[in-house]
Amino acid sequence: KAQSEVFIHSDRSSYEILTSKVLAKRMMPILLKIDPEGSTNREENPKGTEKFIFILDGKVEVKVDGETYQLGKNNSLYFDASKPHKIVNLNKTPAKLICVTTPVHL
Repeated sequence: KAQSEVFIHSDRSSYEILTSKVLAKRMMPILLKIDPEGSTNREENPKGTEKFIFILDGKVEVKVDGETYQLGKNNSLYFDASKPHKIVNLNKTPAKLICVTTPVHL
């Protein structure tokens, strides 16, 4: 099994790439971990980028281009990732999400 790489996304979140040779692939699956009451940085990917998120554990608020979605365990959201977006952990426990972005952008 290949060793996964863990990246610090912000001072309150990190992500682990769940596949190897990600730049040679069309999708980038990651495990996103957000600290209690933490958040990701605001992102705005290139035009044509899509993102799917699935909540494994916790409760989060996803802000996408002025819209707000509250999601709990086993909820999912699919959105245009070229629009400004941010994920906030609403709980006092860590949140874990699977995020898949296409095409791959690091």
